[in-house]
Amino acid sequence: MLVRIKPEEAQIGMFVHGFEGSWFDHPFWRRHFRVETMEQLLRIRASAIDALIIDKSRSDIDEATDAPWPDSVAAKLPARPQPSRAAARPIAWPEPMVPPPPPPRDEPRQRKGYAAECRRARRAIERSREAVSEMFETARLGRAVEARRMVPLAKSIGASIERDPKALINLVRLKEKDQYTYLHSVAVCALMMNFARHLELDERVVQDLGVAGLLHDVGKIAISNDILTKSGALSDLERDSVRGHPAAGHRLLANSKDVPEAALEVCLRHHEKVDGAGYPDGLSGEALSLFARMGAICDVYDAVTSERPYKDPWTPCEALTEMQQWQGHFDSRLLEQFADSLGIYPVGTLVRLSCGELGVVTGSAGDYAEDVMVRIFFDCETLTEIAFHDRAIGPSADNPRIVGRDSPTFWRFADWDAMRHRILAARVDILPADEEVAGGAP
Repeated sequence: MLVRIKPEEAQIGMFVHGFEGSWFDHPFWRRHFRVETMEQLLRIRASAIDALIIDKSRSDIDEATDAPWPDSVAAKLPARPQPSRAAARPIAWPEPMVPPPPPPRDEPRQRKGYAAECRRARRAIERSREAVSEMFETARLGRAVEARRMVPLAKSIGASIERDPKALINLVRLKEKDQYTYLHSVAVCALMMNFARHLELDERVVQDLGVAGLLHDVGKIAISNDILTKSGALSDLERDSVRGHPAAGHRLLANSKDVPEAALEVCLRHHEKVDGAGYPDGLSGEALSLFARMGAICDVYDAVTSERPYKDPWTPCEALTEMQQWQGHFDSRLLEQFADSLGIYPVGTLVRLSCGELGVVTGSAGDYAEDVMVRIFFDCETLTEIAFHDRAIGPSADNPRIVGRDSPTFWRFADWDAMRHRILAARVDILPADEEVAGGAP
């Protein structure tokens, strides 16, 4: 039973469950202990804490007496009222504290601040789009790229991602066909910075990779707009023109000042593949740097989830599912880390939810494919399979939310492939997605 008392009411034998007030104000490094010495009692009564929480059931005290203090001890406490030396009296225990019942573990809650960050992210995206557009136009005129102007933009995008990574990344994906050339660079910047922070790279490297994202496609100034916006198949000559843009961009950046090495690397190598089938140089395996591998993943992910003149966009789950199956294109372990950084997973991935349940990702959902649809089938507390049901997890969801991918081996699911097939093949009810807060996707 927990009770709340004032510091001057503390006595030897009471078990301290906690303190009210700042931890700076109490003189103990522990929060749970029994008051056993006069020195401890003296320090409690002389402290600036507001109150103590006492566990009555764990206290060892004679409730019929309140032994007087020696004069030598009482004299040290002028700031606190001294205990009465009157006749023995019972301890007046306050009413027990009754904590409010916890909310149901699956009670829907929205993450605070998501709507506000969407509004701030829109402004950052527009500023960045204008700056990238101006940078491309300057490069078309044959002038050097001013890389220093990209640094504040990368910092602004990085700050938005740090506040809420899903807001800006979801919004910049929803670009129109005619905005693709410039907003693609903004999107790759955001994806690279979010990915780098997930990999726990140094913050200076994170900033350089943000600049790399903004500059990685500058070589497209060498490609005619007719080719970039063509809806049909490219001719061999047109395809050669497109394949020349990484080297063209690298030459331009190499002749410009203050361009980070990471930007030069990503610009030249973002179309290479780990099996050596990419361009411009057909590098493979260990010859490709971490930055080159990250750039390849971020570039393709944004490309296939964006509306293009020649194809409709894939949903995020579709994109990651397809990219996972392109053998030899990406570093497979790095691709998994990329999915983890987004909180979006390929179809068939086992994930754990914040409400203590397991589910299998079945795809994307919602008007803008921002939600992840999860088929829930297992309760982690009771260790039992439960009735299958689908739940759409939105980007602003705080609970239930996807905590991360999980291991079938850890849960000892025998023949996980067969079990997953059974779960995905089942016909189930779909729970509606939690209402999105105002300020999400337009």
